[in-house]
Amino acid sequence: MNRGFFVCLMSALWLTPAAAESVRWGPGDLRRVMIDWLVANGRAVPNASSIGPLDPRLSIEPCNQVEVTPRGATGSSYAIRCKAGAAWAYTVRLDQITPAFAQSAFPGATASDQRSWRVVAPKIDLPVGAILSPEVLEERVVNAPPPGQAIKSISDAIGLRVTSPVGPGLTLTTYNVARAPLVAKGENVTLVANGSGFNISVPGKAEQDGYEGDLIMVRNTRSGAVLKGRIERGKIVSVMQL
Repeated sequence: MNRGFFVCLMSALWLTPAAAESVRWGPGDLRRVMIDWLVANGRAVPNASSIGPLDPRLSIEPCNQVEVTPRGATGSSYAIRCKAGAAWAYTVRLDQITPAFAQSAFPGATASDQRSWRVVAPKIDLPVGAILSPEVLEERVVNAPPPGQAIKSISDAIGLRVTSPVGPGLTLTTYNVARAPLVAKGENVTLVANGSGFNISVPGKAEQDGYEGDLIMVRNTRSGAVLKGRIERGKIVSVMQL
């Protein structure tokens, strides 16, 4: 037998099991399982990015027997569970459901039974701390009731700060965001001191986050002095003295 062929054959026999054991499943594998189930059951398949939420860092043991179970009549929420081997289970939601999908979720439904809802979803991954702007958001129409906390309009989301990561295409809810502070820690501000017949302003830096009307600690960048002041509009902080 050719020696090179023998070495290659033995390498395949020795390395393949170890390589297989090192393979882990990620969010893409769970989305693939969900899509395969939808196709096998004659359901319309939404965009893969709308199947979630799934942590992009997800790493689980592979499973050779996966069970997918609808969790409600709307056809928008499913449980994915490993039945053999690894003991794990995840719940996913389908945020983009077409009318054809809704028809299959409700056998016998008529066109008049179909409803739609408008939601807001990010176009890109939004990390914690991101401030929402129109450029990173889009409005979508879905055919299944969104969560009660879903944000319905881009105008309602502009200026909010992300408090938990949101992937592209996933419905944005009030659980994901919070009102952004007017001034963030480390941000440049203008320090203003008013008195009888005088008004002085110098550059400063915020030592804390704060909303309009809040008292926060600030630093006079010229003298280095740390002061307490009240936040006003236009990123102005009113202090007693400079």
